[in-house]
Amino acid sequence: MTPPSPHRSSLRLVAVLLLAQALGACATAPAPRQLLTAEVEAARRVIEQRWLTFGDFRSLAEIKIQRDGRVQQLAGVLLLRAPGALRFEALSAFGPPILLVGAAPDRVTIWEVLKNRAFILPSSPDANRRWLGLALGAEDLVGLLSGRVRPLQAPLSGALLPPDEHGPSLSLTSREGAQRLWADPATGLVRQVEYNQGQNPVRVVISGGGPAEPPDGVTMASLDGKLLVAIRYRRPQIDTGFDPDLLRVTVPEGVEIQDFR
Repeated sequence: MTPPSPHRSSLRLVAVLLLAQALGACATAPAPRQLLTAEVEAARRVIEQRWLTFGDFRSLAEIKIQRDGRVQQLAGVLLLRAPGALRFEALSAFGPPILLVGAAPDRVTIWEVLKNRAFILPSSPDANRRWLGLALGAEDLVGLLSGRVRPLQAPLSGALLPPDEHGPSLSLTSREGAQRLWADPATGLVRQVEYNQGQNPVRVVISGGGPAEPPDGVTMASLDGKLLVAIRYRRPQIDTGFDPDLLRVTVPEGVEIQDFR
């Protein structure tokens, strides 16, 4: 038998490599986006329009965080501004601040006043997980806390689900994960939402308020029961047009700063 020529063997090797590359590309290619039905897109747009018309929110806030068998309680002033700016100043019983958190488009600042240290991190879900325990992006967090929930952007698929004990809901799926929103189809007012992004699905319940009124509380819980964040508002106000400079967190000299940017 005549052995194959080196030239022919090389051609076969190239063909095998090209085929393997093509198969690998097919296996890793993202799922194509499906056109949402008119009903699903209309429901999503009503919720999104409510989010887009949101300006700012301010309130006294009482926050209770339960995780890893520990309970932390904070009380202070919460400021939110669309699309993704936040400031929370936790006060001691005697008035001076004990913790300041500021979220801006480019960074999150966490200043632990009593420990005389501060952390500056890139604005990301992980940065918000560090102080609140929830790995949510700044815009999602601002939307939830203000009661103006931000629906998934550019979803790959979606469906209107029949009513359950919480009412009708909208399911959306993107490359980052899935979101289910229980909302009033006429006003876009969301009463409950679930996020399934990564290993820790979260359920959020928004209480009180109405189409034009701010909520009186938000409860966030991981579905595995390991985390519960309960927030209660006192005298909440929405769209007051407060000075954006109030959102700034400036760490003074003498504080130990760890900059992870």
